[in-house]
Amino acid sequence: MFYIKKENKKSKAFAVKVVVAKEEGRFEPVSLHPHIDVTKCIGSGACITSCPEQDILGIVDGVATVINASSCIGHGACFHSCPVEAISLRIGTETRGVELPHVKPNYETNISGIYIAGELGGMGLIKNSTEQGKYAVENIVKSGNLNKEGILDIIIVGAGPAG
Repeated sequence: MFYIKKENKKSKAFAVKVVVAKEEGRFEPVSLHPHIDVTKCIGSGACITSCPEQDILGIVDGVATVINASSCIGHGACFHSCPVEAISLRIGTETRGVELPHVKPNYETNISGIYIAGELGGMGLIKNSTEQGKYAVENIVKSGNLNKEGILDIIIVGAGPAG
């Protein structure tokens, strides 16, 4: 009984945070953000505790809810910690969201020969992007698909300050 009251109190507090975030313009995501499939979510809270940014997600009425999407910087920890795979990472808003491509550990996408690094792969921080780019190039070299006549070995496409 006490547990239920405690959870209801937390749920109400998170619901208030959602309202405040909407009023202050912090509810709409700026970039990469979690999207919760409420039909899969079991409300374990693993996504909340794994997020290093805190206060991005909360439990409202027994399911995870995005509270402060504009503060999400795309660590992806919530995605990896969800025990029922109820979280996907998207770029843009929910009305025009784009799901992230499937990326293998070597940074190759599900399309052979296409490698990605950085925000498109779910980690938007410059340090992560640089490391991922380095590893992607190393894996391209290891693949042995270089120096085919008429085909460029590597094309780097960037955006923002570096692109």
